[in-house]
Amino acid sequence: MSLDWEGLRTFALVCQAGNMSAAARELGINQTTVARRIARLEEWVGYSVLHRDGRAVAPTTRAQSLLKTALQMQETVSGLLVGDPQTDQDTNQISGIVRLTGVDAILQDCVAPHMASLHRQYPGIALELIGANRNLSLPQRETDIAIRLARPETGAFHIRLLGRLEYGVFCNPNGLPLAALDPTELPWIDLDEFFADKPEQKWLSDHFPDRKTIGYANRGSIMVSMMAGHACCALLPVCVGARIDGLTLLDGYHPVGREVWLLTHQDKRHLPPVRAVADWLLDILMDGEFISRP
Repeated sequence: MSLDWEGLRTFALVCQAGNMSAAARELGINQTTVARRIARLEEWVGYSVLHRDGRAVAPTTRAQSLLKTALQMQETVSGLLVGDPQTDQDTNQISGIVRLTGVDAILQDCVAPHMASLHRQYPGIALELIGANRNLSLPQRETDIAIRLARPETGAFHIRLLGRLEYGVFCNPNGLPLAALDPTELPWIDLDEFFADKPEQKWLSDHFPDRKTIGYANRGSIMVSMMAGHACCALLPVCVGARIDGLTLLDGYHPVGREVWLLTHQDKRHLPPVRAVADWLLDILMDGEFISRP
């Protein structure tokens, strides 16, 4: 019997995604087809490869080595598709629209200012930046590349930890001397309650539990605008606060940062425009200025 590569690939994606329906979306097929491929694979190897617990699935004990082999094959094929780095001549021939989604702070203050360098290197690529607090879906092809502030628990992604997004306590002095900038006394602009469970917000609540909050927003850029015209404080990504004239970063405070992950779909990472943008992002985001190295 010939090698069932399609079944092995589907098996690997099901295990990575954690359930049949998610794997089906990533493969662009229906769930029935996924189940049929798994059944054919089980017939091929002669034993059950998945353990089902409700909707969630996991490899059986006996299939652990099979999964390892399938993942190695998947990585090998992806590596062959990626091939050698593009030559200077090739860069002028790479073209297309690449969609990148991520939190506003990183796209606006860490990615967008470097746009000219991407255009100089790849004049045929058009980069579409989609800043949003909701995560657009890689599996459903809503975006090509994603920057996330948490590692995904499931999904057939190629992921890389870029580092940690640094935060700081920023104040608008509004005429006050530096010695008078006391964050325990000044009012605050905060993120809204939707972000209360995030690490940096927990740090803020632990260190300034009695702060007086006079305004809330769901984005750092809006928070900065709300700080104008009066002496107040806010916990901001350093990449946001450091670019605003008039804000002062207070020494002595070390807020918890957020991990920054770069995600590309396994089926798209070999495409020349996607690969070019992903490599460019690694260059500009791992400079240690606002995202500390892992």
